[in-house]
Amino acid sequence: MAKEKEENALTNPLKKTIRIQDFCDMDLFEQMIEDWSISTGLAAVAIGSDGTYVSKYHYFTNFCQNLTRKTAEGLRRCTECDKTGKGTYLCHADLVDFASAITLEDGTVLGNMLGGQVLPKEPNEAKYRATAKELGIDPDVYIAALRKVNVRTPREIEAAAKLLNSVVNMFVRTSWNSRQDAKTLSERANIIFSLSKIFFCNYYIDLSKDTFREIEATEEIRSVMGEKGRASAAFQLSKDKFVRKPYQKDYEAFTDIKTLSARLGNKYSISYEYIDTLSRWCRVTFIVVDRDKHKAVRHALLVFQNVQEEKEREIRVQEALEKSAEEANMANRVKSDFLARMSHDMRTPLTTIMGLCDIGEENFKDEELLRYFGTIKNSSGYLLSILSDILDMQKTVSGDVKLHPGICHNAATAKTIEKIIRPLAANKNIKLITDFQCQATNCYFSIDRRRIQQLIMNLLNNAVKYTQPGGTVQWSCRVINQGSDGIAFRHTISDTGQGMSADFMKIMYEPFTQVTDSPEDNGHGLGLAIVKKLADLMGATIECQSELGKGTTFVVTVPHVKASAEEIAEYERKKQRAENAEIFFGRKILVCEDNSINAEIVKKILQSRKMEVEIASDGGQGVEMAENNQYDAIFMDIRMPVLDGYTAAKKIREFNKTVPIVAISANNFPEDIEKSLTVGMNAHLAKPFDIKKMLAVLQEVLTK
Repeated sequence: MAKEKEENALTNPLKKTIRIQDFCDMDLFEQMIEDWSISTGLAAVAIGSDGTYVSKYHYFTNFCQNLTRKTAEGLRRCTECDKTGKGTYLCHADLVDFASAITLEDGTVLGNMLGGQVLPKEPNEAKYRATAKELGIDPDVYIAALRKVNVRTPREIEAAAKLLNSVVNMFVRTSWNSRQDAKTLSERANIIFSLSKIFFCNYYIDLSKDTFREIEATEEIRSVMGEKGRASAAFQLSKDKFVRKPYQKDYEAFTDIKTLSARLGNKYSISYEYIDTLSRWCRVTFIVVDRDKHKAVRHALLVFQNVQEEKEREIRVQEALEKSAEEANMANRVKSDFLARMSHDMRTPLTTIMGLCDIGEENFKDEELLRYFGTIKNSSGYLLSILSDILDMQKTVSGDVKLHPGICHNAATAKTIEKIIRPLAANKNIKLITDFQCQATNCYFSIDRRRIQQLIMNLLNNAVKYTQPGGTVQWSCRVINQGSDGIAFRHTISDTGQGMSADFMKIMYEPFTQVTDSPEDNGHGLGLAIVKKLADLMGATIECQSELGKGTTFVVTVPHVKASAEEIAEYERKKQRAENAEIFFGRKILVCEDNSINAEIVKKILQSRKMEVEIASDGGQGVEMAENNQYDAIFMDIRMPVLDGYTAAKKIREFNKTVPIVAISANNFPEDIEKSLTVGMNAHLAKPFDIKKMLAVLQEVLTK
């Protein structure tokens, strides 16, 4: 059992028991106990903390060892005494025994010294004859052994026990400390050896005395600095001998002992990197050893390390990162260019389709035809919204989406959204209920109107899309947190549609996720992703509750900043300005558009307002015509052959500073509008456009 415990301790260091026999000279240990027993006439034995005997039995009596303990009952009684006995005590046989702990200086118990087996006075033999009968021992034999047991006074026994305890503990502790000292020296040697693998030089520095002592160094460095001496002088020598000139000044400042404590401050270490005379990158580091009562550094380690491989690795990693970044940027540029081209290529035919619908609605009165035109425009508008969502998603992922606040009227914005959504709901036989009870509906705000419309529109589109015919969609708006500078509007959008599962709600804001995989689910999975991105961008909060088969409710709270008086005045001026046919009459307009159908549509719209229209099929032709003719305004497409719209506008501004130029672009992001204005254009008209918007823009530039 004892061997099993020992093996377990060795296999589990956390439970390892310190054993006397592992670090003491056991021959000397045995001799010491034996000499004590002979001199005192007392028995003694050492027992480890695990219960195993560490020493032999010394001076054990025949009475105890060969008689009493040889019987089952006697052994039981003796064992019980061994367990409970402490200090000096009477055993069951009225002999005096003792027990004293063997400990280390930190209190760790290694075992016990047990002994005694002497009489405190002459025994009552009659009593012992009775005990012999109880134990099953021949009384005469028992008494004969008893008469050979030494008699000692209690004081003698106690003094002898204390002496043994002191001698044994002194011997054990001395042995332990000696082993630990040797172990410490060995560990220090191993540490120094290990450090030498990392640091090619190690020094112990005394800052107050400006001295150093070598711990480890190469022969070359030792020949220059020595093994000990004045630190500042040695560092000066090392600078001149081992440090490349471009780094010597900083190296000297770094190794300045006088300023070291202040430079370390509360830090544990400081480092400096330099190139040595062998063109290797090295790092020198001061490490705090201790501080005085004022927290000033008293002693420090100075270590030198070759970091050439580390530097080369850093360079390789940096080059790899730069390459990866360039590849990522290239991929983003390619993707952005693709999306820009896609936007242009899709918006151009949409301009044709929606332009022809506008012309048809102006020139035909047949209700069936007008219904067809309306259906075509709605379908084109839906396709346009998908395109816008794709482009917006790309920009939100790349972090390019920025808010461009402008004047906005809450009621007007709501009406615009409702005007678009209501026909969609009606086409599916869905009841749309709106409820705007806002005390601030007549207030103007500075907010990105396009983005707030996009956010609410996406939620309403989803509500209509996932609600079955005969269902209901409700949209309410309330004022909350109204203050002097701003206000928050809470939009609640509810439907009686199919609802969402708990699992889907966990991922519903991720791009390209859809409620179902059904072919009837014709969404693109970007709406909610864009909603979340826009909400975060505007500082809005969004909450959702949904249950399968019962419907969904979104609650969006959007903060608004109140517009200034100047912004409100400008907004009202533009709002009240009605189309004035007299402004257009007889105006000469140049349309620079490479798409012949779109050019003809614009021409027809303008000619219907009694304007004279000329067409240029590319940017170069547009510049030439503008230079040779006097025009009242120029519509300039951006993507054209020969010269693009930006370049053409710049060239026109070289000889004509006043003619209004209106950009016609399939790209309608704020940065596109800004670029148009930067090259000298007066306004930006996004494709596809309707007649009212085009004429409103033209009227504005003509009247400025």
